[in-house]
Amino acid sequence: MKNKILNTVLISILLLVVVFFVSTNFIINVQWFKEVGYLNVFFTKLIAICKLFVPIFILYFCVIAIYLFTLRKSIRSLVGDTKFKSVKKYFLLSNLVISILGAGATATTQWYKILQFTNAVPFGEVDPIFNKDISFYVFKLPLVQSLFSTAISLIIILVLITVIIYLALGFKDKIYQNKDNVININSKTYGIRKFAGKQLAVLASVLSLLIGCSYLLKSYNLVYSTRGVSYGAGYTDVKITMIFYKVIAVACVISSIVVFISILKLKFRPIIISIASIAVLIVLEPVVAIFTQQFVVKPNEMELEKPYISYSIDATKKAFNIDEIEVKEMEPNENITSEKLEDNKDIIENLKVNSTGPLLSFYQQVQLIKNYYEFNDADTDRYNINGKYTQVFVSPREINREAMTTWQNKHLRYTHGYGLAMSRVNSVTEFGQPDFVMKDIPTVNTTDINLENPRIYFGESDNDYVIVNTEGGEFDYPTGDTENTFNYNGTGGLKMTPFNRVLFSIYEKNPKILMSSSITSESRIILNRNIVKRVQEIAPFLTYDSDPYIVVHDGRLVWMMDAYTSTDKYPFSEPHEGVNYIRNSVKVVVDAFNGNVDFYVTDENDPIINCYLKIYKGLFKPLSEMPEDLKDHFRYPQDLFELQSKVLTKYHVDDPIKLFTEEDLWDRSLEVVKHGGENLSQGDEGKEESILNKAKENKNNEAENEGLYLMTKLPDEENVEMMLLDYFNMRGKQSMVALLGARMDGDNYGELVMYKFPPQRTIYSPILFKNRIQQDPNISKEISLWAGKGSEVIYGDIIIVPIEDSLLYLNTIYLKANSENSMPEMKRVILSNGDKIVIEENIEKALLKLFNYNSSEENKNSNKDETPKTETTSDKSGVKEAADLFNKAIDAQKNGDWATYGEFINKLGDILNKMSQE
Repeated sequence: MKNKILNTVLISILLLVVVFFVSTNFIINVQWFKEVGYLNVFFTKLIAICKLFVPIFILYFCVIAIYLFTLRKSIRSLVGDTKFKSVKKYFLLSNLVISILGAGATATTQWYKILQFTNAVPFGEVDPIFNKDISFYVFKLPLVQSLFSTAISLIIILVLITVIIYLALGFKDKIYQNKDNVININSKTYGIRKFAGKQLAVLASVLSLLIGCSYLLKSYNLVYSTRGVSYGAGYTDVKITMIFYKVIAVACVISSIVVFISILKLKFRPIIISIASIAVLIVLEPVVAIFTQQFVVKPNEMELEKPYISYSIDATKKAFNIDEIEVKEMEPNENITSEKLEDNKDIIENLKVNSTGPLLSFYQQVQLIKNYYEFNDADTDRYNINGKYTQVFVSPREINREAMTTWQNKHLRYTHGYGLAMSRVNSVTEFGQPDFVMKDIPTVNTTDINLENPRIYFGESDNDYVIVNTEGGEFDYPTGDTENTFNYNGTGGLKMTPFNRVLFSIYEKNPKILMSSSITSESRIILNRNIVKRVQEIAPFLTYDSDPYIVVHDGRLVWMMDAYTSTDKYPFSEPHEGVNYIRNSVKVVVDAFNGNVDFYVTDENDPIINCYLKIYKGLFKPLSEMPEDLKDHFRYPQDLFELQSKVLTKYHVDDPIKLFTEEDLWDRSLEVVKHGGENLSQGDEGKEESILNKAKENKNNEAENEGLYLMTKLPDEENVEMMLLDYFNMRGKQSMVALLGARMDGDNYGELVMYKFPPQRTIYSPILFKNRIQQDPNISKEISLWAGKGSEVIYGDIIIVPIEDSLLYLNTIYLKANSENSMPEMKRVILSNGDKIVIEENIEKALLKLFNYNSSEENKNSNKDETPKTETTSDKSGVKEAADLFNKAIDAQKNGDWATYGEFINKLGDILNKMSQE
């Protein structure tokens, strides 16, 4: 007795341990979702699956049970009552297993489609062929098609059950004991037809009906056809394929009747004829369609396909939200006068002279402070700095996890990044270096932007866990040879209770979590620290922009992310990047210190986000609840903008004839990324590309120009604003034909503006302007001189901005010594009006030389030296001494010797003051 009790206890303990190990992930998920405040979102899926499982299980079980019930007479008459009772148990068990597996598979794969179906929101637009609201295709049709596939699978399962029972019980050519008599069962008198003929007849009939219905449903898929010259149903699809599908559906209905009667009468010829007829129709459909396409449509393609091309144009424009672009005609002239520049002084003041690649390289050399920090990216934003609307680069200083070698340093000690580097987009120092407004550790802030808590626990770096508020504290920031520590006092993370220490030791497969003496009951473990993975855990049904950016808000740092709703089920809309409908419906805000995540709905007219609002109650907040100053930092997302730009290369036209003839196809303007011995910096990606080949200029040397965030002013507008610009040229040519701008300030957010240029004129595109720079003798001479001295030449971004009815071109040149820790510095500005081109030390000199324009303000775009002057010997010696002091200050800064750094900076200030007085 004692042994039985002991065995029971041991088995119970073992089962509990197994259950605990298996449920570890579930328990952690429940705790984590509770921490972030979205436990209801986590249970939405589980509750939906459970709610669906029960009725689906009952349906499966009842259908199979009823079917088996219809076989009972056949089974009982052949195995006898005694054996029948034992067989019934196996039938019941088999039914339970099949029903559980079938219901589980259906519920776990179809729960999302069912929720979309039951919470569908109309689009208010119908397709031109079937006159169905778009919501039918996006929310309803996928479920209906899946259910038909499931029904067909269930029929096949029932057929298999019949055959298995028939074979397993040995009804064919076997002898059974039936009570007191021995019965010899002959397959000719008691074969499968006599055993389950009626049942199989019903199943075959139902299967034929389902196949017929599936062809009717298949007709709706023609709105995604790729057969014609445009996406969606074309002439052949509508006039041939759709008719064949209807005929096949009718044939299947007739066949279901024929099959049912023929199986009962044991006449197989009608079955063969009906099945063969359907097979012939199925084979004949593509043959007739191809014949029609080649010999009817092709000779008259423009006339026959014209209405269907119009459907595709309208649908694609609406689906990608490019149907309401404000299009303006512009014929640029090269007459940029000093008066015109003075009238547009705010554009000149905000010209972008910094590029992300060289700037990020400089940040990494000067602002890392220690090797355990890293800058992952530099993003563009705008702030009111000391009362002036200013565009800036912002880059958060995060912990470099790869620099950590021990578990304690990686998970307990170095837990967070610190602060950020912020510099002006439109200016550099006199040495051609970024003009910082925030820098260093602790943060040196020369702005009126309040930053009280610069610590970054959640960012773009890896997703590994950290444990905070431990004994001994966390590393905060260095001061000379000492280290300041910090104890986390935020709300993020899960408390390390004894239970959680055991739980996470198992989950992370690391006993150190359980054994470490540094971890106390007040410690917290922070999970999902990568902001993208964090929001994906909460809302995986959204698509997220690839470029989150950090914002200083209310004294702390927060991340802003753009999220998209999308589908590939929009009728007649041509897919790009795997989707054919997309909206930037959500802005996500993640607190860098606490990890709080808020989802704000920005497009209340989007049916998909409104469907999600009904499914995931409590997940989304209205935009009215977002702090107003955060709205000032909205950016038009670059991923969406570039996707829309790609779509516009084909779908900028309204005339179906033009689309058919392809006479007005565009390309996004190219940028030279490899050219004769120099490095080029392109776009907002922070990448520099090595230039290897000297004489080659082909497709291997070119890439699409990336959209740029610029602070500029559109013609006819009064104020500068931050915009995202992209450029287009005619396909096969390099002359620019259009400029696209996305507005994002205030009430103008989301507006797209396009300026079209005369295609018969040669308007310099980015690649043409880059080629002209390369061919200019004065510029190439300077570049060759620098390259000959061992310097690396880096080109900045090409900027093209409209100034009233003219275009201004700008490019910058950086120099970088060919040494491991050298820093790129902006040394030249190239400026052009499309006719003349000049290269000078700064914007002011370039404007003076090209337009005879002398700005009235100082310290705007680059060097503080405003007018050309002859350098004296004392000037040169002063500059040399200043440069020497600056380099020494940088060395001291890298070594964390802030006292020496301050001493050199003070001396540098004295020299600069003296030089300015001279």
